[in-house]
Parts: sequence; structure tokens; C-alpha cells
Amino acid sequence: MVQRILVKTQTLKLISVAPPALTGGYVMQNVNPLDYIFDPPYGLDIHGHICDVIEQAIGVIEADSEFANKLEGKPLNDRDDKDCDIWSLVHPSISEVSKERMKDGYYADAVEAACKALNTRVRDIMLDQTGEELDGAGLMRKAFSPGNPIIRIASPASKSGHDTQQGFMDIFAGVMTGIRNPKAHDNETITKEDALRKLIMISLLMYKIDSRIITE
Repeated sequence: MVQRILVKTQTLKLISVAPPALTGGYVMQNVNPLDYIFDPPYGLDIHGHICDVIEQAIGVIEADSEFANKLEGKPLNDRDDKDCDIWSLVHPSISEVSKERMKDGYYADAVEAACKALNTRVRDIMLDQTGEELDGAGLMRKAFSPGNPIIRIASPASKSGHDTQQGFMDIFAGVMTGIRNPKAHDNETITKEDALRKLIMISLLMYKIDSRIITE
């Protein structure tokens, strides 16, 4: 409920977390502070940050006498209410290319656009880091390879980290072969619900890139 209120008031901000200079380590980007209330990385004062955004939210609520109704009230169309909740979970870059297509009923096109956005983001990172320009499943396997990852999802120091990197490499590649390619090559018709499920999955991968490990 707290997260829902912070999102509704637009006061919840993702943060970057850097290790102490003397300690070293990796930089965590686009971190949701609510995810680390009980285990703040690098001893960061997560509680202070959360208190600040809650105070900002209180200011927004006090200035809007209708806020409670907006938060608790349901639209006449329950399906629209469900869609609103779903879009709050979708990565902004996916919403940008897919939301209007979904509203217009172009469900397969919305999913294809999301896959292209994911592919483009990984391709740009690879191009910047290595000078190589790859595409599709091959791009994903090279970018997230557990042996020598360009985009590091987990620490390689443990078997668990290696397995996590391997698993996400397979998921990224699987999206390209199992979701993007059929949409791009076939005139496929999918339901609105199926499209939303796929967009949530692609958004998860976008957020994983946001929180990737960046070594200094």
C-alpha cells in the first residue's frame, strides 16, 4: 500500500547505490529503495530516503482533497482499472512504444515493438562496449554470456551468481526466438491478455538491465 501511494503521488524515485570509495565494488542503478528496507546495500541510509519520499507524498496528499477517492475509487470499467495497475508495472521504455498500440487494439504490434526496444537497448550497450553490432538471440547470448558477460546481471563469484547469469541469458535469448520472431514473421493475432503478459515479461528484462552490475 505504501508503494502504491508513493507511485500515485509520483514521489517514489529509483536511486543509484555506489560502494564506499575505500571498499570498492559495483554500482547498483535504478534501485527501488523499498526493496532494501531490511538489507540496505553498503550501509546506505535507506530509511532516511524513504522517510523523505513519504513526507513528500504527505504534502501531495494534503494539497489534494480528492486524493483518497482517486486512490481507492474504482472506475466504472473494472477492466480499465486492471489495465491501469498493469501499466504501473511496465517499464517506461516499454510503455512508450506499446501503450498506445495496446489502446488501439494492435496487440501483436505492441509486443513486437517492445521486443524491438529490448533488442535495441542491448545492441546499443554491446556496440558501445565492444564495437560489435549483433542482433536477436545471438546478441543476447553474447551480451549475457556467463563466461564473459558484457551486461552482468549477477556476481560471478559464486555458483548462484553464475547460474543466475546463465538463466537470464537463456530468458533474453528465448524472448527473441520465442516472442519476437513469430510476431515479426507471421501475421499473428493474440489476445489483449496474452499481450499484456508478454509486455510484463519484457519489462522484467528491461528492469534487469537497469539494475545491472557496473564495475568501476
